[in-house]
Amino acid sequence: MNWIKNKNEIIVYLLLGAIFIGTCLTLFFVFKPFLWASFLALLFYLTTRKIHKKLKNLLGVKFHGLSPYIMVLLMLAGVFIPSYLIVSTLIRESLNLVSYIRNQLTEESIVSLLLNSPMLTDFFTENEFFWIKLPLMYREYVGQHMDILNLDSIYSLLKNSSGFLLGSFEVPGAIIFNAFFTFILLFFLYKEGSRMEHALFVLLPFPTEIEERLGRRIEEAIRTVMMGNLLISLIQGALVYVLLLFTSVSNKFLLSSIATIFSLIPVVGTSVVWLPIGLYIGLVQENWTGSVLFMVAGAASYLILENLVKPKILDKKLKTHPFLIFLSLIGGLQEFGVAGIIIGPMALTLVIILWDFWKIFRETRFQTV
Repeated sequence: MNWIKNKNEIIVYLLLGAIFIGTCLTLFFVFKPFLWASFLALLFYLTTRKIHKKLKNLLGVKFHGLSPYIMVLLMLAGVFIPSYLIVSTLIRESLNLVSYIRNQLTEESIVSLLLNSPMLTDFFTENEFFWIKLPLMYREYVGQHMDILNLDSIYSLLKNSSGFLLGSFEVPGAIIFNAFFTFILLFFLYKEGSRMEHALFVLLPFPTEIEERLGRRIEEAIRTVMMGNLLISLIQGALVYVLLLFTSVSNKFLLSSIATIFSLIPVVGTSVVWLPIGLYIGLVQENWTGSVLFMVAGAASYLILENLVKPKILDKKLKTHPFLIFLSLIGGLQEFGVAGIIIGPMALTLVIILWDFWKIFRETRFQTV
């Protein structure tokens, strides 16, 4: 009789477990379109949580219910208006750059460049028939590669680049969709965030003191990763822009924006801008003194910020070895695109924080036993 009873209980548990797992999988696929929006909303919320608390205190008990609306409006103003201005400027400068490149790739411009650059001329004209073959080589090159600079190819390149930078997002529908739901979720996090935090901490099997310390550490880690990476990358881009002001190169805002994005990538950094621009100043403008000074200043500014300033912001606050942060940046970048610059170090830091608090919890539990 007991055997039958145990057997029935096992069957019930198996059925309930199967139903629970099936329901969880169904919910996962139902909410899958909102994963990126939820992740971004959570990042924004944790990064601005202190500001939201100060705003609630400033508004007082009577008007603190307005704080979610004010915060979302501030975030919209702080994200969409600058984004619109930046994107419109980048598109305009990108088209100007393409037009400039097309003009510089004419046969007359290339011949003029070779004649005015003795080093290039000596390198290419070792073959005595070079000048005879040049028109044929130019026409062959143009036939094979000039289609890259038409509008369809540029749009395809921008789409592929945005796909790499934004991970799984597609342009433009998914960006609009995710942005819309990000701010809806962000509103509810500002409105119900405190209750959700309390409900989560009630479920955790840790003492209240440890839970509060755990929450503070996680919040600080996320804010450090977000603000540290973004702040350093913006400073890198600003310094490149300042250096470009001392040159006659056009499209300065576009080039500094490219430097800002690539500064997030370890090792490569802003060299994607200052190295080719420095070579252009030396080879085309024949100003090797300015070229060397520009490249030295670009390399020095990148190395100082990357190796002196950034470690003080990230490594010490996150209490993580720099090499592990470097690996998490590279791995996150490979798996998630530029979003991995945030996801990689944050995931690594969360694992280390949880491990540290598990040790603290285990020690306190054994002491109380």
